[in-house]
Amino acid sequence: MKIRAITSNSFYHQGLMYEKTNNRYPEVYVAQSNIKSASSLRSMPVYYPISFGIQNSSKLRILFGFDLPCIYSGVTMIDPKQLTRWQKGRLFYRPAKDVLTELDKYPDSFVGMEKRFIELVRERSAMQPDLTIKDILNEIRPVYARRLRKEQYPIFQELMELSKQLPKDYRKGCDILMEDTKRKLYDKPVVVPFSSYEFKYKLTKIRDDISNGSDRKSKKVMSKLIKESKRLSNTTNPSTIEKQKEVIRFMEIILKKSVLKDNFQLIKLLEDSKARLNQEEIFTPFSRKAFLYDLAKLLNDLPDEKLYEKIILTGQKLPTSQESFSAYVMKLAHEQPDKVGHRLVWPSLASVEHLLPRSDGGADIMSNFAGATTRENSTRKSIKFVQQLKARPDTPKYCQMYVDRLIKLYHDGVFARHNISPTYITDFANTIYKLSEHRVKLDTSKM
Repeated sequence: MKIRAITSNSFYHQGLMYEKTNNRYPEVYVAQSNIKSASSLRSMPVYYPISFGIQNSSKLRILFGFDLPCIYSGVTMIDPKQLTRWQKGRLFYRPAKDVLTELDKYPDSFVGMEKRFIELVRERSAMQPDLTIKDILNEIRPVYARRLRKEQYPIFQELMELSKQLPKDYRKGCDILMEDTKRKLYDKPVVVPFSSYEFKYKLTKIRDDISNGSDRKSKKVMSKLIKESKRLSNTTNPSTIEKQKEVIRFMEIILKKSVLKDNFQLIKLLEDSKARLNQEEIFTPFSRKAFLYDLAKLLNDLPDEKLYEKIILTGQKLPTSQESFSAYVMKLAHEQPDKVGHRLVWPSLASVEHLLPRSDGGADIMSNFAGATTRENSTRKSIKFVQQLKARPDTPKYCQMYVDRLIKLYHDGVFARHNISPTYITDFANTIYKLSEHRVKLDTSKM
């Protein structure tokens, strides 16, 4: 099956949902594609991040270091090992001009919002060469916060008008949600109930960020923290709250004695969790995903199905970071430098694509592997290749670019040096021919 990336906007249709278990709704952020109606928001499966370490893919991953084009977009992919080197060297904490020097080595790898943001950084860096990307984000954040609120305002107004049709209890809850949302948008503190599901979800995301290229000690610490988090009860009430506080305190002790004691994400997660368990106000940025989650949870039992659907679909019109540059900037503004760098590079990272999805019986063998950016890999998910051709009509052209690049690497001796069989090239072409139902015939004659 296609493994989806951890970013919330990399699917065709937006939506936040819940999986019903014993009349309770696990408070985790989840997303699903091909949403046909808002009523489907009431149940959905959890998604998982892309894995770069797919079995039997080591030979293909060697080729990721040689500027392969993505088979769906033609974008020159960046080797995940390069991102690991940048992060280990703390590149994204250095002046923005140093970051640009490295990123400019990949002129064909950045598109869309990432490319636009890099150009903005270039403009600001030219005026003030010593600024870091984080400094630039701090400077521009107020401007883009105002722009984003201007984009969001008519949608929130529409939601408020629709909420007047709600029964009294639902309307009260909606008013509280909107007030808390307003405070978040204007950087004012709010009281946020603790959720063990959300805590575990965020901890897993941090684990995924840390695990890519980290040393054994760091991975061991994260395993301990994940194991300890399993002691958190799924509900927070007077009978469980002290036990939950105890677990968080013990996790703090583990962290302070570990190699990850200075990790900002872990420190903040634990500090915010303590404050939430103590019902203290905290500063938390507005999140479209969290807002839709809270809205769907609030209205989950609403008897009026049509009104429920109309409200949820209205909420889904809120701008995403793929649609709005202001939303994109604000998403980066709340992150630490290494996370900002990860978000910038992640869409262009090379990943192993199963041409025939695992869910359809696709095997972990070289003839079924190809290189695709994590963005494209995430977007395709598990749809059949012929459907992908409709979604990405230029795929034949980019597959040919992929073959041509492989052939050049073969003639340059790369295949021989790394003991990679050149039959991979013809096997790939044959697989594409078969999966495209004989519509795409790639030219391998230059071999």
